[in-house]
Amino acid sequence: MKLLNYFLLSAGAFLLTSCSSENFEEVVPDAQNFEQSENTVTTPCSFDAIDIEANSKVIIDCVLDLNGEVITLPENVIFEFNKGDIINGTLIFSGDENIIDGRILNGSLTLEGNVALTSPTFNFYGQRWNMIEGKTTDENALTNRQNLNKAIETVKRLGGNVFEINKLNAYFNVGANKVNRKYHSERSIRVPSNFHLKMSENTFLRVQPTHFPSYSLLTTYVTDNSVISGGNLIGDRWEHDYSPIVDIAGVSRNEHEWGTTIYVIGSHGLIVDGVTIREAIGDGITVHAKTIRTPEGLLINENRTSENVIIKNTKIYECRRNGLAVIDANGVTIDNCQINDTGKGEQAFNSAGDKIFSSAGTLPRAGIDLEALRYINDDGTMNEINRVEDVTIKNSNFKGNAGGDVDLYTATDVKVHNNFFDSNVGSFASNHVLIKDNVFEAADPDFTFAISVNSYLDKKGNELNYNYTITGNTIRGYRNGINLSGKNHEVFKNNVMNCVTGLLLKSLSDSKIYSNRYISALEVSYGINPFPNTLVDNVSITNEFIDVTNRPINLRGLNSESTITTNQITFENCEFYTKFNKFTLYIKDSKNLTIKNSKMNTEFEKINTTNVIVNSNELINR
Repeated sequence: MKLLNYFLLSAGAFLLTSCSSENFEEVVPDAQNFEQSENTVTTPCSFDAIDIEANSKVIIDCVLDLNGEVITLPENVIFEFNKGDIINGTLIFSGDENIIDGRILNGSLTLEGNVALTSPTFNFYGQRWNMIEGKTTDENALTNRQNLNKAIETVKRLGGNVFEINKLNAYFNVGANKVNRKYHSERSIRVPSNFHLKMSENTFLRVQPTHFPSYSLLTTYVTDNSVISGGNLIGDRWEHDYSPIVDIAGVSRNEHEWGTTIYVIGSHGLIVDGVTIREAIGDGITVHAKTIRTPEGLLINENRTSENVIIKNTKIYECRRNGLAVIDANGVTIDNCQINDTGKGEQAFNSAGDKIFSSAGTLPRAGIDLEALRYINDDGTMNEINRVEDVTIKNSNFKGNAGGDVDLYTATDVKVHNNFFDSNVGSFASNHVLIKDNVFEAADPDFTFAISVNSYLDKKGNELNYNYTITGNTIRGYRNGINLSGKNHEVFKNNVMNCVTGLLLKSLSDSKIYSNRYISALEVSYGINPFPNTLVDNVSITNEFIDVTNRPINLRGLNSESTITTNQITFENCEFYTKFNKFTLYIKDSKNLTIKNSKMNTEFEKINTTNVIVNSNELINR
């Protein structure tokens, strides 16, 4: 079998960018600095828990110390809060109408039986749950994780659904010595169903530096209708130990690429809103299914993909592998996000040529990577153990991502619109893609392309890159504005400015290109060029406007190896202008094309052509 997952987009997709990271003022976690809770009374209570009567209301305006005991309460007790506390023991509630104020909860108090919170909103205070802030030991960071999970589980069990964290700056031991979604979840901070983890700008949840090759700081594992909002989630990229390692499953994990800050696993209806994510050794956010699909791509045996996931108003900076990776999902929206500086840093090698893994970026190094794992079997059939479907990327800003801004690797039904890119959108084997109304401003004039639609054929000769619509985009400052290959595309009303080549044609069929504008004042620039020995078939190029310094069309080797004897590409109603009239409309070693009903300010030059028809064209002074 042949694994598609590790093919590269194209040579140009992995160029380093020159943008620097957005200014970031690090909040150094070097001391306990807890937000103070409302529990201010320290006077011991004058009564014991065993004295509480059935159907009573107990006002906690003192400290009720259970002294490590397990107390079974009578039926239907209400605990009201008045700045006091209940500590150091277990209360077992009887009956069905017990209530407790969430402000009484703390890490030393265990509640059992049927009891509910007075309010669905709970305010978490780290000191009350024995959190250790600042840089600390692995053991203390493990305790932090356990205590935060205990608080979340307790609040959830008591009917709370909004868990607010304001001021907290702590490390969490979440290292995982195996790449397995359930295992990751068990070792993470877990956000349950129908639950809102609501953090503030003063909330910093950090990965305890580890030598393990993987981790997940937060997970939603097979959840429904969860929300994660606010806060700062920070990985250990710069402190991580990248020493070679074999995990507990016996697999070499020397690359250390599987650490993520949010792992979405088989979750439905998740919202991630206003979170700042930084410095994961792998992806900032990973969206996946519960487990792999059948070879036919089916979900069976209670397997779930992630569905209706919304990631909005979120910033993802300096992650080592990808800013955001979607591996298996049906319905993901990325809206008004900022994804910067992913995957920077050059790969190092030893004297033998072997990789030395470090904090430097690791492939694919994309802002967003839509990458369903798929295999092609020996008989040519597809083994779809993952699927990525129905993804929208909109209103977002991408800067400085070393491997490209959006990698349309293996996805279906993708919409990319109203974004700003300073690198590129590239593809490998995706279909039914809309790229609309985006702005591309090259951070480096040597960037190979703004938009690249590739061609990839399976073993049966079927094109896997098809049905792209590219429209309304503004592209400035690239070597090639649009690289186009594949099948069944429509490219129209794009403005390509100051690129060395406006449109680069590769292997292309059954496509329409029209009403685009290619304008360049660069010292050297071209309008439409084919890649050497390019084969195109059933392609129309109409109503194009080209105004460049060199050749408006520079058709070398177009269809030169074609076995067809009829027309394969038509230019019609186009305008071809060159700044210097010495440059011709150049057609060399090409076959099977027609140019008609067009305007130009230079002559045609044909060399060694076959079935090339040029007629009804108007030469004008300009």
